[in-house]
Amino acid sequence: MPSHGVDIIDGIPVILKGNVMHAFQPGVLTTTPTLGTYDTATKKATWVSTDAAEAWVASYKETLAARSRKT
Repeated sequence: MPSHGVDIIDGIPVILKGNVMHAFQPGVLTTTPTLGTYDTATKKATWVSTDAAEAWVASYKETLAARSRKT
């Protein structure tokens, strides 16, 4: 589970700064890519397609691990 201050929007962990969504990267203290905007009133995200955002999404998908139920 992401740390405090991280929101999950459409299944992706992001950090909201005002209405701007930034990529959540644990342990990274540098600037993270901007993923788009989020309207808190309507709860609607507008995603942008930039090279930095695409690279971040690809690396995020690679780190996902499948969950399994213990039997």
